[in-house]
This record gives sequence, C-alpha cells and structure tokens, in this order.
Amino acid sequence: MNSVRTVALLSFLALLLFHVDCKAQEENFIAISIYNFTRYIDWPSSDASGDFVIDIIGHKSVYEKLKELTSGRKVGTRAITVRFLESVNSITQSQILFVGFWQSKDLNKAIDKIGNAHTLIIAEKDGMIDSGAAINFVIRNSAIKFEIKKANIQKYGLSVGEALLGLAFKLY
Repeated sequence: MNSVRTVALLSFLALLLFHVDCKAQEENFIAISIYNFTRYIDWPSSDASGDFVIDIIGHKSVYEKLKELTSGRKVGTRAITVRFLESVNSITQSQILFVGFWQSKDLNKAIDKIGNAHTLIIAEKDGMIDSGAAINFVIRNSAIKFEIKKANIQKYGLSVGEALLGLAFKLY
C-alpha cells in the first residue's frame, strides 16, 4: 500500500514537473519569437529614434524571459527596452505590444490606446487575429505556432517580410 502511494506521488510530481517544463518552453518560445519578429518587420524610418520598446501586458514570465534575452541587444542601432505593464491603462508609445492570454479581453482597449502608432500587436489567444492582433500565438497539435494577419500589420504602417509569412502556421 505504501509503495502504491509512493508511485502515485512520484507520478504526480513527474506530471507536475512536465507541466512546468512545458510552460517554461512556451514562455521561451514566445520570448524568442517576439525578439526574432524584429528581424522580419519593418518600421517606418520616421520612427527610428530612441530605444526600441517592447511592452508586455499581463504575462510576467514572458517579460522576464524577453528582458533577459534582449539584454545588451539592439534592433538596428536602437537599444531594446522591455517593459512590463500591469494593464492597458499603462500603454504608451512602443514598437511591439504583446497582450498576454489573461489580458486578451482588453485587446480592443489596447488598440484604442495605440491609435495610429507604428506598433506591432501580438497576442496569444484564439480569435485575437479577428480582434485586431497582427500576430497571434496558438496551440495546435500540442505545439505552439503563430498566425499572421498581414492587413493588421499594414494598418499600423508596418511591413512584413515574406520569410516571416512563410513561417506562419496560418495567414489571413
């Protein structure tokens, strides 16, 4: 009886560690992808001064991974600044805005706050492409993938490279 409990407890712990590892892999994938998107998206030259700002709303672990990943790196000649925002009310000028899963309900408010700024909007919940995100992370067949809506990129005066379009799981 004691060995059955031990096996059950070890199985539960293994499953828990697997879940934690998968979550860490998801956060790493999203952080690396956000950074790599900077290589395939072009911002207008009129927006080329100061730091390159990436705002993260509602996903602290992605913020931490991205901040670590981009430390000392640049987009072109611009130093990268990663900021964590508690809510859409804190949105100011940025080149990339990532709206975490739990903040997705506020995507329309975020879009209103951005206005016509040259901001790439990235989300991570099914349906966010239709709500205005340019790039959206989704899980398909147990893998993290991303979809792109080119019109949502162009709407903010940005252009996207064909290479990135070719990597997308789905194009709209």
